[in-house]
Amino acid sequence: MPKNPQHQNPQPGRDLQQAHPVLPGQRREPQAPQPPRQHPQRYAEARAHRVLDRAADAVWREVRDFPALAAWHPGIASSTAHPDDPRLRDLVTTDGLRLTEALHAVDDTLMTLEYGFVAHPFPLTDYRARLEVRAEGDTRSSVIWTATFRPADGDGDGAALAAQFEEGVFAVGLEALGARGRS
Repeated sequence: MPKNPQHQNPQPGRDLQQAHPVLPGQRREPQAPQPPRQHPQRYAEARAHRVLDRAADAVWREVRDFPALAAWHPGIASSTAHPDDPRLRDLVTTDGLRLTEALHAVDDTLMTLEYGFVAHPFPLTDYRARLEVRAEGDTRSSVIWTATFRPADGDGDGAALAAQFEEGVFAVGLEALGARGRS
């Protein structure tokens, strides 16, 4: 005797997530086979950390001034608040690259700032960066600068680009930020 199609049980080996219950009076429509799931592209991470001989409050005042990155980062020739949105900054690097970054979050209590790219020339997507300043006593601070991103297709795991951000942007900027406290 044939089974009632309204009360089918999943067949052995069939993905249970594809089994859909059918209410009385409904017909089960045949489902097209689902394409295999693509593994989501992994994120790459860039990270730099420095302990500075400067009080955390002084460092945070500089880091927090989002449009003023050029005031302390030697790789940035100019940085200005975007004329239409103060949460955006337009940057020109010393080698002529143009970028626009958006401020996503600022926490003055935790001394953290998060931002991402809006327009950039790099082979990546979903760039999200974070600067964090921590007090290390009264006269020292620790600064951690991280970023995550998805490398563009064909750019492998993004390790080379992550290293460029770590060494050519973050480490250089943190060294300069630390040097500003010395006379």
